[in-house]
Amino acid sequence: MRLTPALLLLPFLAAIPAIAGEPSPILVNYSFDDGKTDTGPDTFSVFRNARGNVQLSNTFRASGYQSVEIRDVAGDRDFPELQGYFPVRRTGWLLIHFALLVIDPREELNVALAGPGRFNLHEDGISFWLATRDGHLIHTTDSIPKRLLRLKPFTWYGVDADYDIVRGRYDLRIYEEGVEEPVVSLKDVPNAGSHPGSAVSMFSFIGDLKDRSNVIYYVDDVVVATDRKVQLPRFIAPGRREYFVEKHPAPAAEEREAEAVRLERQGDAAFRARDLREAQRLYEESLKTTERLDVLLLKLADVSYLLGDLASEKALRERIFGSLDPR
Repeated sequence: MRLTPALLLLPFLAAIPAIAGEPSPILVNYSFDDGKTDTGPDTFSVFRNARGNVQLSNTFRASGYQSVEIRDVAGDRDFPELQGYFPVRRTGWLLIHFALLVIDPREELNVALAGPGRFNLHEDGISFWLATRDGHLIHTTDSIPKRLLRLKPFTWYGVDADYDIVRGRYDLRIYEEGVEEPVVSLKDVPNAGSHPGSAVSMFSFIGDLKDRSNVIYYVDDVVVATDRKVQLPRFIAPGRREYFVEKHPAPAAEEREAEAVRLERQGDAAFRARDLREAQRLYEESLKTTERLDVLLLKLADVSYLLGDLASEKALRERIFGSLDPR
């Protein structure tokens, strides 16, 4: 694999101040919003291999202004990876938290917590392993992949795990954007390879393992802590997206301009004023002759989202990304 310079942002460390003379219980807190840093053995590595990519994005984020986009390409004989590091732990607890959004849940991705034995199911290898298969989120426990839930596209999920390293067992809670109670809640689950005492020192977010995935997914708010008393922020996914009116405004007015551009600009003004029905009407008129097809479809998708018409939002996005329904 080829390691390239990271364009990610500095992990915001020590969110909870350490007690005098004691180390902070926070090992990792990646908000992807604070300052720049290089990759390194105590932070993270970014592997942009073949045609895959790992980069910052403000299109979707669970909090703040940016998340990390991981994009895999099938058939390129490699996969992109965000890999993070912390000091080797052989005893005690780990609290693990991150937020995840997937464009098409049918495409495969993998998330793993591992040790010096790296990414296999041997001792000191993988302890915690999540993946997507056929639209489902699964975890591997006692060497057996088991379904957790069917993922929804364009939806943030918050993952919390309390891991007892010595016993090699964990509790798992998964929260879905807009749902108050956990959609998954498991207790005292054997770790991935059923190896009590297996050491942990790194985590990894990648695409698939068989070079068949065109997955695009987003990761935010990665936290690893050593004290179960640490209060992790409640998952509410307040920063779901930057609206495409903000990201791709219509071109400035010109003396001779296409009618579609004028309509789009008027639609942007209506959107900012939250006159959503008028914005929808103007965008739909512009869509008939526009050369900015993808942008108009995404603006209409944002209007549908704000109107609460999630079926229309999904249909509009599918015109760009393809169908998200199970095959």
